[in-house]
Amino acid sequence: MITPVPSRPPTADRGGAGAPGAPPGLAELAERLRETEDRAGVRIDLFAERVRGAEYFVPDGETVTGEPYEQAGFAVRVRHRDGEGYVGLNSLSGEALRLGLRTAADRAGATWSGTDDLAATVLRATGLLRSHGAGAAPAPSARLLRAARSAAVRAAHATASVSVSYAGADRAFLRLGPGLAHLEPAQRRHLVSCRAVTDGTGGPVVGYRKAGVRDLAVWESGLDIVRVGRDAGRAAAAKTTARPVAERNVTLVIAAGASGVLVHELLGHPLEGDVAAGRLAGVAWREGERIGPAGLHLTDDPGLADGWGGFTHDDEGTPARPQHLVRDGTVTAFLDAAGRRRRQSFRHPPATRMSNVYVAAGPDDPAALTASVDHGFHVARLGGGRVHPDGTFAFGAVDVRRIRRGVVAEPVSDVVVTGHVTDALAAIRGIGDDFAMGSPAACVKYGQEVPVGDGGPTLLVTGVDIEPAGPAS
Repeated sequence: MITPVPSRPPTADRGGAGAPGAPPGLAELAERLRETEDRAGVRIDLFAERVRGAEYFVPDGETVTGEPYEQAGFAVRVRHRDGEGYVGLNSLSGEALRLGLRTAADRAGATWSGTDDLAATVLRATGLLRSHGAGAAPAPSARLLRAARSAAVRAAHATASVSVSYAGADRAFLRLGPGLAHLEPAQRRHLVSCRAVTDGTGGPVVGYRKAGVRDLAVWESGLDIVRVGRDAGRAAAAKTTARPVAERNVTLVIAAGASGVLVHELLGHPLEGDVAAGRLAGVAWREGERIGPAGLHLTDDPGLADGWGGFTHDDEGTPARPQHLVRDGTVTAFLDAAGRRRRQSFRHPPATRMSNVYVAAGPDDPAALTASVDHGFHVARLGGGRVHPDGTFAFGAVDVRRIRRGVVAEPVSDVVVTGHVTDALAAIRGIGDDFAMGSPAACVKYGQEVPVGDGGPTLLVTGVDIEPAGPAS
């Protein structure tokens, strides 16, 4: 059992421009940009990024394909009076910086002539992206990746296809603006996943598992990586006799950790400030409004220890701190832009995003929640989901079993869970006293994908509908 103990990131001045230990030259550059704005009426904002990583794929027992990679570039915005110019380039060279600044200034209608000199200064600052951090993210050995695949094959028995993949990255970024300078030297993530496909009664069935760490040393023994393969194989094997189901108004017991997907979709997105303002999740909640049962507490915490969606500063260079959104089922705040402005890469504009969102443990015994269900389903894992503008939702449920007279029984085929945000939150009948973070996840919003974490206790939810998921692919 994991207990969520929020760990607050260290406080600092906005952007860290004046923070102790800030790289030399950044504060001076931020002041120079401020002077340029004051003197010439030209505001310059720059975001530069470097990502070094590796991707490997094991499609059979021996072959390991893939290689390290590096991506770097910047985006610059120039504002002058009523004009604005925005340019992004896939390079951090001096030539690219000069071209970007000139072009953005021209598009903004700025006649200011200091672009070349400023580009040379910014070039020295972007050199910090290369001098900070440990370089390319290290990867697990090919031996461990092969071992994970072998474990999946053994567990799935008549497996038709098993593959294992690894993706790791070390991301560094630099944010510059008038009076604002922040260098984030290293955001590291390592992800191992396994997909096992075998023949079931109704056709191919899939077992899938993934695990992620921020520090590769956690995987030093290799046992966690092999477990990913073993559990994926076991999940596929369990579904070989599963039958499809379609029922309305069902009761679900959603396991700790898996409940994080429900939390992310039904609470997190509607409470993002921009989503709430546009009513993009079909609800119009207000602070102080009761939306769920007593005992329902929701927090978004970028500083959660080992949280997949964690960071110390957002992509605007603002320190990120925990934000408590729901207390005892009542909205206490909306996720605002301060410390939550994130972007997929330098090619994308920043947007308000969740980090690690979770519901805290509640008062109920998880075993008693299951025992209270005469007929329903136990969900061990939830997959990707979506909330529509009319408030309806749909997300995948995998590793699902029937509950018969309070006992978890035979597996059923993967399903899609549907309902309405308001109805589903009102229909939470139990909140377990356990807790787990879910699997590493990526959230897509406005076409941008960023890493997120989510978690929660066992939840008992009534009144939702389920239908068969699509065929395995």
